[in-house]
Amino acid sequence: MPKKTKQPIEEEEPSYEPPADYSEEEEEEPIRISKKTGKPVRKMSEKQLEALRINREKAVAKKKELSQIKDYETKTEMMKKVKKEKEIQHKEKLENSKKKYEEEVEILEPPTVTKKPEKKIKKKVIKYIEESSSESEEEEVIIRKKKKDKPPPPKPEPSVQEQVSRQNLRQKLQDQESASLAKLMMPSYF
Repeated sequence: MPKKTKQPIEEEEPSYEPPADYSEEEEEEPIRISKKTGKPVRKMSEKQLEALRINREKAVAKKKELSQIKDYETKTEMMKKVKKEKEIQHKEKLENSKKKYEEEVEILEPPTVTKKPEKKIKKKVIKYIEESSSESEEEEVIIRKKKKDKPPPPKPEPSVQEQVSRQNLRQKLQDQESASLAKLMMPSYF
């Protein structure tokens, strides 16, 4: 846009009065020219101006509504991000506090290793007193009995599928053996 310049000050001219029979012509409004197209701007009627005003108001209201919706969506996204960040920070704080607690417990109370006491083997002692020819002498015979070994646990019975697969395998092996024997028994001239 061109800069506005100061208009020069006009000097007052002597007043001129037109003759009495002269009628003044009404001045027409200057024709406005569009800056974009360079063509004269068409004047709108009152009806058109009113419709334009109403539609502009509707557009402004719609833009406000859309911006509010967009603001709401961005706010919810931001709230979700903040919530996730807070959860992560909370988890980290818990982990750090657990580590600190464990370290302090180790410092205060060194870990004690408890050893399991060895099992003492209890032996049954059976005392027999035998009478000998002399009644004054008593002999004690100590017999220690050994613990019986536990029998091995019984083998679980194979399932039906395992039994069938074993039978099929046995049958295949028998077929292979009979085929190999037949080859050996067969004369070479056949």
